[in-house]
Amino acid sequence: MKKFFLLAAAAVVAFASCSKNDQPEQREAAIAFSSYTGRAISKADGSFIGKESTELPANSKFAVWAYNTGSSAWAGTVSNVFMNNVEVTYAGQGKADPSKYTYTPLRYWPNDEANNKLSFFAYYPAGGTGITAPTNGWGAYTFTAQTTPATMVDFLFSEVAADQTYTHTNSQVNGVVNMKFHHALSMVKFKVNTDKEYANTTIKLVSIKVAGVKTAGTFTPQTASPYGAWTGQTTAADFNVYAGTPKTLTTTAEFLPTGTEATDAYLMVPQDLGADVIATITYSVKTGEDAEVTNIANVVLNTAKDKNDVAINKWNMNQNTVYTFTVGLKPIEFIAEVFDWDAETVSGIKIPTE
Repeated sequence: MKKFFLLAAAAVVAFASCSKNDQPEQREAAIAFSSYTGRAISKADGSFIGKESTELPANSKFAVWAYNTGSSAWAGTVSNVFMNNVEVTYAGQGKADPSKYTYTPLRYWPNDEANNKLSFFAYYPAGGTGITAPTNGWGAYTFTAQTTPATMVDFLFSEVAADQTYTHTNSQVNGVVNMKFHHALSMVKFKVNTDKEYANTTIKLVSIKVAGVKTAGTFTPQTASPYGAWTGQTTAADFNVYAGTPKTLTTTAEFLPTGTEATDAYLMVPQDLGADVIATITYSVKTGEDAEVTNIANVVLNTAKDKNDVAINKWNMNQNTVYTFTVGLKPIEFIAEVFDWDAETVSGIKIPTE
């Protein structure tokens, strides 16, 4: 027996910029950065931004490009690179405080605003494992996911903050550019439980493996919503969701592998789920003094449905999916049937015998 549930998530992340005006009368204002994010929970990798937070992890970095399009509006192509892969560090504890964001050397807003429109784009985390950025920032990114939750990178991309000048920014504050980030990956989590308590019986999870998940692809940013798209997903791999000491299961669903939602989140390349994406659940059953029995169940993930009975046949960008595997036992039951006696065999015996 198995159950699946989907939890929707809209974890949208954003960052902004701060300005220092050393000589206001000359308008030599430095371009700097502050942040707004969509929900952060710490994780071993350090880049993870989970649900229910609006702040980057402390001491994290994002990389910024800026393009000078002169008097023309941003048209979705790179013209003159003004900032090239500049790493901005957020100190933490103050997402809206521009002083918490540092980079070097400082860049300054051009004085001739009519002929120096700047458009900004960024990705996070700067230099993250598995991320290969294009030369000028705007273009195709290649990405390869890690296969364990602790090392996975939370790849984010920003909308283009187009046609910015010192006195005209999308933050409505002079010199402050708001970089609005989105999750490029799909967050997937796994839970397991039993459908009820079974008297004098222990059910243990031995392992869960998910096979056929594509771990690499090409991400290309877009000017309009959804601001990016994935293509060329490839390199199928197995994910050992649980492979430790056999774990006794109860009716309470627990996240795997560690039991903690934040650390157990898998950050997957968005992809269609074909029939080859299969979860294999191995569990043991022991009743009383009877011998332990090992069972194996194979589940094609695209057969799972959400609470609205809609098939989950793909992982989309920014999607937050929780699969709950519910183990149920089929009891051995009995009825009884008694076969009737054969038809009578009649024999006569005379006494005394002749």
